Amino acid sequence: MDVLSAGSMRAATAGTVTLDSSKISSLVDLKTVLVTAAVTLVLTPLIYMVARRISIFLRQNVRMWLEAALFRLAKWSRSSLARRVSLKEYCRYGLGNPHTRFLQVPGRDEAGHLEADRAFVSLKLENGAASFVYSGDVTEIQDMSRVRVVGDPGSGKSSLAKKMFRDACREAEAIRPGHRLPILVELKRFTPPKNVSSDKTMANWAVKFLRDHVAKVQGFDMGELFDSYIRGDGLFLILDGLDEVAGSDYLRVAATLRALSGRLASDSPHNSVVLTMRSQFHSQVSDHLEADFPPVFHVRPFSPEDIYVFLTKWPHYAKDKRAEILRLYNNLTDRPTLREMCSNPLVLAMYVSHDQHGAKGVAIDTRTAFYSKVVEELLVARRGRQLEMPAKSLLREQRETIFGRLAFEHMCDPEQAANSLSWTRAVEVVAGIYRCGKKEAEQRFRDLAKETGLVSEERIGESFRFIHLTFCEFFAAKEAAEGRTHGWAELMTAHRAFSANPDAFTASRLEEVIPFALALLPRARRVDALRELSDCGADSLVVGRCFLETQLYDHPSWAAYAAAESTFLAQTPAGSWDGVWLRRLHLFNVVLKEAEEWLTAYGRRPRITLENLFRDLVQDDRERLIQLFSSYAAVDVPAAMRLAAATGVDLVAEQPGLVVANMSYPPLRAMILEMVQTGSNPSDELILLVAEAGLRHQSAAVECAEEGAPEWLTDKVNTIDARQAWFKRDVVLWRAYRPSLYTHCLSWSVELARKGAVRHAVEFPGVLAISGVPAPGRFGAGFFFSLPLFFATLAYIYSVWFVFIPILSSSDVHGNESGFLARMGIVALTMIVSLYSMDLSLVPRLRCDIYVALVNLPKRGSRNPKRIQKVPFETFLFDTLLITIPVRISSFWLRHFSAPLLVASRNLERELPRQLRPRKRLLPL
Repeated sequence: MDVLSAGSMRAATAGTVTLDSSKISSLVDLKTVLVTAAVTLVLTPLIYMVARRISIFLRQNVRMWLEAALFRLAKWSRSSLARRVSLKEYCRYGLGNPHTRFLQVPGRDEAGHLEADRAFVSLKLENGAASFVYSGDVTEIQDMSRVRVVGDPGSGKSSLAKKMFRDACREAEAIRPGHRLPILVELKRFTPPKNVSSDKTMANWAVKFLRDHVAKVQGFDMGELFDSYIRGDGLFLILDGLDEVAGSDYLRVAATLRALSGRLASDSPHNSVVLTMRSQFHSQVSDHLEADFPPVFHVRPFSPEDIYVFLTKWPHYAKDKRAEILRLYNNLTDRPTLREMCSNPLVLAMYVSHDQHGAKGVAIDTRTAFYSKVVEELLVARRGRQLEMPAKSLLREQRETIFGRLAFEHMCDPEQAANSLSWTRAVEVVAGIYRCGKKEAEQRFRDLAKETGLVSEERIGESFRFIHLTFCEFFAAKEAAEGRTHGWAELMTAHRAFSANPDAFTASRLEEVIPFALALLPRARRVDALRELSDCGADSLVVGRCFLETQLYDHPSWAAYAAAESTFLAQTPAGSWDGVWLRRLHLFNVVLKEAEEWLTAYGRRPRITLENLFRDLVQDDRERLIQLFSSYAAVDVPAAMRLAAATGVDLVAEQPGLVVANMSYPPLRAMILEMVQTGSNPSDELILLVAEAGLRHQSAAVECAEEGAPEWLTDKVNTIDARQAWFKRDVVLWRAYRPSLYTHCLSWSVELARKGAVRHAVEFPGVLAISGVPAPGRFGAGFFFSLPLFFATLAYIYSVWFVFIPILSSSDVHGNESGFLARMGIVALTMIVSLYSMDLSLVPRLRCDIYVALVNLPKRGSRNPKRIQKVPFETFLFDTLLITIPVRISSFWLRHFSAPLLVASRNLERELPRQLRPRKRLLPL
């Protein structure tokens, strides 16, 4: 009974539970149905109404919106496309225009002009501490809103203006970010009408002038192109030659430039203006432009290295280019004052042009003849071409008279500081020649300074100066020889007076004037004048320069001068070989060389030769010889090399360290490379010198790597085992190690070092450092390391298709756990093998990069400094290197990254790949 009761109770309880669940379910379903019905009855009409309203609104407006959007898109695309096409057409015209494409060389026709891009030498623009070198990157100067560029006549202002315009055209043609519309205007053609007087009308006229200047180029709506840039990305306006504006128009032009500057600033902050003028003219008008063009950059003269670079870029050599470059530079080295004058690009261009082709067939072989051509060019000819006026002999004579009289009086007056002349006296001379009043004479002299550029005002109304002291000396000599009846006598009287008073420190004041004057004298008077100069006991430097300028080596005083100078140089103790003694030695060397050529041409035998001179100097003492050339090299390395070559002294063999230390100097490097290529001195010391110079100076390494090896050097290197060679035929990965002069010199130098056949070993630490490094010749092309990557990739693809896909498609994964784990193990192993294979495949590239850095060659891609590599190759390789070493594959790595390679890299202070710099202690060196 109890059992039955219990069962009945359980049954009742179960029934109750089932009943209650059913009730709850039915109640929930009913509530859901009621809510859904209410929402449907209430919201559906509302949703329908809203949807209908939206549909009507869209039907009414979407079409209009779409048409407006398409219209704006079409207008924008047409405008953008038209602007791009117009800009490219304008830039092509600017780059192809002969006026901007070529640089004019005085004395040559159009066929002999220089291409601006090829002949341009980087110019240094200086503004106190804010100076920079312009070499083609126009962005830096464009970022300056307003700039004045000033310089002496022929300093390269117009060449700089053309180069900046062409560089800006290339930037704009390529649509590079930040580009602007370049415009080059010669200010002599930028003259506003006289009825334009207010700032607003001046600005409007100037903008219209510029717009018309752009619109004259044939293209699609060039005027619209100008309008879009002047208010948007900006103009890059280059205004060249403010000094060429006529004096009567200057005030209006200056006012227009100021108004234009304000207008451009208000139109767009990206508008940039560069204004060029002569420094002589700038000193007169600087106050007019100070507020609107505040920064002033001065063009610096060429350095000796710039002179050499210019010679390398000259395209019209009549003979062998390298030999002609060295000859011209050596000629300038032998005449320091001429080299200093050739720091002016115009003078240097004239010098090279006259040397190669001559002016109307006339060759120039003396300094006096060349200066005469330069002065004539600056006095009348060049300005006449610029202003399109014919040169007149009367005008030249007037200007020569003015400058000559002032220069002669100045040089003969010891109370005046050198090249600081009296302004008052200049006004008096001009007034006397033109027969005018003081005010007019002052204005005429200022105009003369502006048009010739030969003089500039130092202190307003007080003093002026010639652009170079040499011009002052030349005009003084011309006045003494041609402008005065007793000019030579007056000059000699002044020289005796200066020499007689040593306490006044004026003995050398006329030492450059006298040689010029002697050479400018009529030929019939030169013999007596030279005799008078010798009898008065003139300084040997003056006499030597007189023989150079006159070439009177058959004069009776020549033998006495040569004997006296030789005795002085030979008897001076080695401890007294100072700068003065070295200058006298250099001058006497040049004079003896030219005298020997002249006497030989006339069938005469020279009594004193360079060999006799240096035999007396050295006195069979080798240490004395080394001291001689070491002292000379400290003053002028190319001159020391020239002097050594002339006397049969081999500085390469005797003082290789001295030569290597100066191989970064391009002229000296050219002399050494010429010796290598011609085989004039095919010695092992020369090969060692080139290799060591490349290891020390990257400029030498790059230039030698671009030179082909001469035949005599190739024959030597062919005797070396190919595995010991420092060059490879694989030009893809080992492009830097292709056969070249540099790699051949490295190969033979390392071979000498391994054999212990290096003389003066202490002078070649770089060669000794790499002599223990495995040569690149023993390494393959990298194909061996690519094979693992190839097979690992195949294995990975196989695992994806035959492992991953079956796993993902399996429906019974949990029922076969052992099979699943086996497949996962295979996948993990495949991934590890692929990782190490990729790691090893990168070994050839890393090894090649280390070898390139070892021999001082630039890394791949270093020619583009703006390129930013966000994820460098070395970062990835460093991670794989950390994974590789712990699993004991370091022995494989060390076979290819040997300890000698890393040691040599550290000894040469090379910048190794970064994964070897911080973790190189991990490698058991």
